[in-house]
Amino acid sequence: MIDEAPWSDYSRARLPLGLTYAVGRDVIQDELRRAGATIGSLSFGPPPPRPFDDDGGALIFDVYWVGDARPSRLDVYRGAPPTDRLLMRWSGVPSSVRAAIADELAQHWLPLACAWAAEAPHRGNTWAATDHRWMVVRMGTSLRLAED
Repeated sequence: MIDEAPWSDYSRARLPLGLTYAVGRDVIQDELRRAGATIGSLSFGPPPPRPFDDDGGALIFDVYWVGDARPSRLDVYRGAPPTDRLLMRWSGVPSSVRAAIADELAQHWLPLACAWAAEAPHRGNTWAATDHRWMVVRMGTSLRLAED
């Protein structure tokens, strides 16, 4: 018997030479299952074209809750089951920094993100009405949390 993945949709872009993904799909799948989380989409893609913030931070990954109170470019998720309104997106990182951040991502940040995702559908109507992002950003070889 094949276990179903804890996501509805999955995509993985090919990265240009010199970039790689810091954590693989199987690691993410195992951690989502451990946390009891199900998400609508897991995607891997190239890094955003510009820094995350004015300090030059690079977005490594985020978990995004699509609120249902206002129109947005993510309207396809409006009215979807709560777990389908959770999106996890991973950006490619320079191959030279992967080794420095992979263990910390897998052992610290990914479990926190998956716990956040598991709790999100149960936070109540007021919270669920608006968009929320839980993000890990890299500054050099240091990682930090950003939320909005």
